[in-house]
Amino acid sequence: MGKYFIFSGILTLLLFCGCQPMVRKKKQVIAFSQCIGNDAWRQTMLEEMKRELSFNPDIDFLYRDAHGDNNVQINQIRELVKQDIDLLIVSPNEAEPLTPIVDSVFQRNIPVIVTDRKTSSGQYNAYVGADNLAIGKLAGQYSRTILQGKGSVGLVTGLSGTSASIEREKGFMQQIGDATAIQVSGVIHGGWEKNKAYLEMRKHINVMSQSDIIFTFNDQMAMGVKKALDEAQIKKDIKIIGVDALSGPGNGLEQIIQGKMFASILYPTGGAEAIRTALAIINHQNYRRENILETSVIDKTNAELLALQSDKIKQQQLDIDKRQEFITEQNKIYQSQKSVLNVLVVSLVLAVVFGGISIIVIRSNWEKNKHLEVQNSEILAQQKQIVEMNSQIQQAAEIKNNFFTNISHEFKTPLTLIIAPIEDLELRKDLSEEVREQLSRIKRNAKKLQRLVSDLIDIHRISKSKIKLHAAIVYIDPFIQQVIGSFKPLFKKNRISVSYVNKTSLKEVWMDEYLMEQVLSNLLSNAIKHTAASGRIEIILEENNFKDYFYLRVLDNGLGIAPSDIEHIFDPFYQGVSSRNGSGIGLAYTKQIIELHHGQITVSSKPGHGSIFTLRMPIGNSHYEPAELADFDKGEKPLFQQDDILEATRKMVDNNLSFRSNKSKSIMVVEDNDEIRDYLRSLLERDYNLFLAKDVQQANGMLKTHFPDLVITDIMLPDGSGLDILKDIKAFYQTAHIPVILLSALANEDTMLEGSKLMADDYMTKPFNAELLRTRISSILQSRHQLKEKYSSNVEQFDSAQAEQVNDNDRRFLNNFSAIVESKLSDPRLSVDGIANELHLSRVQLYRKVKQLLDCSVNEYIIERRLKKAKSLMAEGLNINEIFSSVGFSSASYFASAFKKKYGQSPSTYKKELDKK
Repeated sequence: MGKYFIFSGILTLLLFCGCQPMVRKKKQVIAFSQCIGNDAWRQTMLEEMKRELSFNPDIDFLYRDAHGDNNVQINQIRELVKQDIDLLIVSPNEAEPLTPIVDSVFQRNIPVIVTDRKTSSGQYNAYVGADNLAIGKLAGQYSRTILQGKGSVGLVTGLSGTSASIEREKGFMQQIGDATAIQVSGVIHGGWEKNKAYLEMRKHINVMSQSDIIFTFNDQMAMGVKKALDEAQIKKDIKIIGVDALSGPGNGLEQIIQGKMFASILYPTGGAEAIRTALAIINHQNYRRENILETSVIDKTNAELLALQSDKIKQQQLDIDKRQEFITEQNKIYQSQKSVLNVLVVSLVLAVVFGGISIIVIRSNWEKNKHLEVQNSEILAQQKQIVEMNSQIQQAAEIKNNFFTNISHEFKTPLTLIIAPIEDLELRKDLSEEVREQLSRIKRNAKKLQRLVSDLIDIHRISKSKIKLHAAIVYIDPFIQQVIGSFKPLFKKNRISVSYVNKTSLKEVWMDEYLMEQVLSNLLSNAIKHTAASGRIEIILEENNFKDYFYLRVLDNGLGIAPSDIEHIFDPFYQGVSSRNGSGIGLAYTKQIIELHHGQITVSSKPGHGSIFTLRMPIGNSHYEPAELADFDKGEKPLFQQDDILEATRKMVDNNLSFRSNKSKSIMVVEDNDEIRDYLRSLLERDYNLFLAKDVQQANGMLKTHFPDLVITDIMLPDGSGLDILKDIKAFYQTAHIPVILLSALANEDTMLEGSKLMADDYMTKPFNAELLRTRISSILQSRHQLKEKYSSNVEQFDSAQAEQVNDNDRRFLNNFSAIVESKLSDPRLSVDGIANELHLSRVQLYRKVKQLLDCSVNEYIIERRLKKAKSLMAEGLNINEIFSSVGFSSASYFASAFKKKYGQSPSTYKKELDKK
């Protein structure tokens, strides 16, 4: 009896629940009006939208296709508005004709999302679309890479006057415009259609077949171009590049895989992004107004992977659709059974039927509860396993972090024992200036090493969120150039060229200078490690169209990154298959610093062609919390400005000239490193006059004006090579006699051999022995001095033994100089200017050249030659009145005076002595 009353209560509850009318929430309606793109592209976009909407069955979706007709699209939008839609997504065929109708929808407080092409007024809630200018630039950049800067390209554009066609052509031409060796062979208009592109290609086949690359503005036109080339039986391997890279039969991806197209620029439809933005607007969530879709190059290296992913997504969508259909069918069955049950419960109030139904319900609930218990047990076991795995991962990460922290602290102990005694020694007053400078140099580099050790400790600190951001205004150009400057020795050692270009109007940005220096240093260090000798690294600063973000890109043409490594490249301690060395912490640390700045870091790479790391950083300081900004009122300064190294550098003497005495020998030092140049100055300035240069240009200017007695030059210089300086010195009469010592960190045999071939007098590698350098300089200068004495002892001629001690240029100069003087010895008008003109030298250059080689002036040499010639003529029996004019003296008295001054007796006395013999 008790059970009966329990069953009766349950029945009453079921009747109450089953018969109550259900209040259904009104479904929200999203309408989509499409009008651009080919059939495949439109179908792909529609599939993406439906796929995204499959997760939101409570949304009704209305779709209209205007097939490229403005009037049809306008009427379709009006018809959709009448259906009480909650949001409109529109892809305008053309901007101007569609602007009024879109504005009217927006003004009725119906949210509007514009895709692919914006309206003219800007009255919409959000925009989703790709950057056609960026697509054109990417295609141009990829073509330049394929052609290696030389070749011809053909263009197949879309409809004339459409913004997409104009922007793609503009972006493409901007990229290949700088490459003078790349020519545009021809441009045809394919109207976005395969058949039209095919017909136009047939008409212009002779011109277009001269191209090495044909860039078509979509894949359909690319297939038309390929068909025309095949029918014309063109044997040349012309690479066809399209745009869209859609999956499915007959589309771009299949053409690339089959080898009919060389590559395609991915043009995302933005269907999924449009639906996500629409859902955010409907649900009153935050959303972005401007959604610019990223693009990339699809070729054989990644086409199969993309196609596989696309097929996988489609298969998953089919599974989702089947499950959705199954759920819908089950709901229908459930509703039908519920209705039947309600009718039976209302109609049949028999106790037996009621008891049977109750038993069935209870048993069913018991089985479901049992099943749920099993599922809950499995879920709890999985959760426990995940927690244990997470604990193990955290423990391993902690061990690694502790290792770096502990070893960093171990480094600090000997560094402290180095720096502290140095600081004590600096307090002594009996130190010479030279010793004090050496101690200062040791201290600066020890503190630099101490700062690098602190960077390792920061890795542990930042992983535990202990590091604090100190964002302040940073002058971007000097900052980047300063970081690049710290890597110059590595660039030189590896023969890697580096360039920095600021394509923005930005002069200052907000960031933590100390942390961002570590970011850029990590990226440059990785680029150097993975770039071969004679490679290049580029740093480019750009900003987006809305000027709210800037992009800092680091590009290299090195080994690249394997596709399997890209996904994990920023994971802590990850080392990919293509990694040469390293701990795997640099990029993870870099990513964390960028995220602290509310930015993003991404990477793109192609194995064998290089990598591009891109930092996307907000402009201004509104995105920072007050605690993240440096408080200068409290005396807080950026760490870079507190660095002792900069203070010492500001005190460093950087004079271009350093003189001791006009009688001392002069040496020109060419070295771009400030500290090494200053060290050489302190090493040599006591004994020599010094000319200090930082680069090739400055060195060439000094050579033209100062003519040093010896040159010491580094090989790797910012604007060229020390070997170029050596080549120029030895190639000209004015400077060929100047000895050159090459001083470089490059110790390979090829560089030494090249220096020897260019007649370098010596080659020393860094680090060098100071005393050995002084000794070699002294030996070379002493040898030159002895050579001068030999020449000056016999200015008339030098024998073969003497000639072997001079190089060919010096020997040729002396022969020419002696021949000119000898041929015009009888001319009293013979002058320094006349000789200089015949030797193509300036008066000053001739004087210095003769002085350095013969240790006498030009006039002294001429008088010496005339007097020796006069003595020879006297020995032949000529009288004095005949001799003085034949050797170029203007008068007998001048001849007699010069003769007596040289030989200590008059010409007549000397003649009498000859006659007696």
